[in-house]
Amino acid sequence: MMADLEYVRLYFSLQLNEAVCWWCYYIREISWQLLIALLAYLCVYVFLYTILKQVDHTAWQLPGPPSRLLLVTAHPDDEVMFFGPLIYWLTRSKTSEIYLLCLSMGTCHWLDIKQTLCLLMFTSMLAGGDRRRIDELWECTKVLGIPEANVTIIMSGELPDDQGVQWPTDTVAESILQYIEIYKINAVVTFDKYGVSRHKNHISLYFAIAALCIEKKVPAYCKLYVLESVNIIRKYIQLLDLPVSLLSASYWYLVTYEQKQTIKSAMAAHKSQYVWFRKLYMIFSRYTFINTLQEVSALDLELDLQFDED
Repeated sequence: MMADLEYVRLYFSLQLNEAVCWWCYYIREISWQLLIALLAYLCVYVFLYTILKQVDHTAWQLPGPPSRLLLVTAHPDDEVMFFGPLIYWLTRSKTSEIYLLCLSMGTCHWLDIKQTLCLLMFTSMLAGGDRRRIDELWECTKVLGIPEANVTIIMSGELPDDQGVQWPTDTVAESILQYIEIYKINAVVTFDKYGVSRHKNHISLYFAIAALCIEKKVPAYCKLYVLESVNIIRKYIQLLDLPVSLLSASYWYLVTYEQKQTIKSAMAAHKSQYVWFRKLYMIFSRYTFINTLQEVSALDLELDLQFDED
């Protein structure tokens, strides 16, 4: 009986040793393959970055280009944290004019404007009160090159700066549509349905333009685009995301490390928000280097809604 147990113990010991040896060999082989793949990817990245620094990017930017583009954001600092490359190139374009519509003051919980939507031009803000976020947005847009007269902020009790609150679609959609019609906007850019950071205020903007598109309220001369959200790994690998971005995106805007300094300086204008984790964000986030955009169409939205229901 004891001999049988010893044989069983010896058998399982041999099997365990064999399995450990096999896994060590497998991991070693896989490690080399992963290392080779990583080096190949880095070579592709360096090649693409070197080439793209030397060539004109117009062919991959929004078609037209749009003569009047409206960027819709949820909070002061969204424009530079997420849309910096887009703004950088549009403000340097001789054929495009960029408008910024910000739908909250960032710290507007103290406002009590009952069911009233107040559109205030940046030059005629509230007298008194906490204007810090407004002044910071003003300074930021100066650095980015957006004209003061092209910046509008909406203040409404219906649109609080709160990650847990999804804004009323009708209210946001009405504000965007009014701006499109008043300024004859022919391209609108905002967040996609994931809002980059899954912030509900960001996602509300997507649902607003989606509603306008499905209900066919958007003028024929206006196109709708959204900023592509990516997974957390791609989000924080800087320009290493470049090869994947170029393969997946319909349109993109890219800045070099040197050009990114303008975006970094603009973010620094948001002094109250420029805390340590946002400084890290500005170093590592791909959104400070590249913006990838997708056009929104009624057909795509209807298919998307069907998949969501399923």
